[in-house]
Amino acid sequence: MSHSFKTEAIVLKRTNTGETDRIVTLLSKDHGKIVCVAKGVRKLKSSNRAILEPGNLAQIFLIETRSLPILTQSKLIQEADCIRKSLTGISQLSQILEIFDRLFVENYIEPETSQLAFAIHQELLSNNKNNSKIKSMLHSLIKNLGYQDIKDTAYSNVLDYVAEITEKKMKSFDFLKVN
Repeated sequence: MSHSFKTEAIVLKRTNTGETDRIVTLLSKDHGKIVCVAKGVRKLKSSNRAILEPGNLAQIFLIETRSLPILTQSKLIQEADCIRKSLTGISQLSQILEIFDRLFVENYIEPETSQLAFAIHQELLSNNKNNSKIKSMLHSLIKNLGYQDIKDTAYSNVLDYVAEITEKKMKSFDFLKVN
């Protein structure tokens, strides 16, 4: 018997698989990082196609299976199109999403950490975003996840520190240099 659930989530990344499917990585408010399959989402008539773009905030309905959960429905809550209007905005969004993808573990998140991650996402998408506020919130997020404060390390930027923590080089461009 399958178990289904609904959650609010930020779309972190997506990977094409098969002819019409996608593997989607989400950061959920109450389930942590979720990797799921969105069947048929690449079809031209798919209602989930635009909703599952990285950076979007959506309400997601999932059905658990023996392997990956299947995403059956999604409803857009907030689109990230405002930040995608400039190359700088795209770089900032991709960096935050990559940091979230690297730092969070699957199927677990503490409420305080969840609230902080969603607040960072909200600040990034706001019209009057404040990079120093985002940096400060990101430092708090790293500390909440149990890692040493970046200011107490030899690292000069968040990307290098996250790359060291996860032991994998980051792909995104750095815009969050420590002052």
